[in-house]
Amino acid sequence: MSRDALELPGGTGPRTIWVFLLDIDPARIDTWKAPDPETGDWSLPGTLGLKDMDPAHVEVFPNSQISEYGLARYLTDANGMSVESVAEDSRTLASLSGVIALVHGKAVAGQSGHFDPAHPARFVGRYQEESKLTVSTPAPSTGGAHGSIAGGSTPGEGPRRLPWGVFIAMAAVIIAVAALIMVLA
Repeated sequence: MSRDALELPGGTGPRTIWVFLLDIDPARIDTWKAPDPETGDWSLPGTLGLKDMDPAHVEVFPNSQISEYGLARYLTDANGMSVESVAEDSRTLASLSGVIALVHGKAVAGQSGHFDPAHPARFVGRYQEESKLTVSTPAPSTGGAHGSIAGGSTPGEGPRRLPWGVFIAMAAVIIAVAALIMVLA
């Protein structure tokens, strides 16, 4: 295991996930997921050789929870790691059984030093991705795609108006109905 793989990012850097295997009783997994709400005790940071971690960016789960999906696919599809970054370890990731701990870089953001895992934690791998933001531009118009939505108006025109003849005919019908009602009443 390379000590570089256990190095903490310090400041901002590439998106990073460290994977650890925990040799613990799955029935006690809740005590490893986050600090105890009453006492604040949490075994995971000390076991990984750290003083503190942000539990919002740590995942602890039995591997059986994602066994049909697979840990390598979980790292790529659900956590944004590239297929290339996990391909070398895909067999190792597929062979893991027991309780998995994923520590995302944000859990240790701003800290310097390195992980120093001790029993019951075993380091499996470090996976990272550079953030790649690309600007997308709209596709150019082909000219043939112009038109209007049914019931709408052409851009630049106001709402359509009824022709005067229709307006006069409707007014005449209303007056005739009103006169008929007055005669019958």
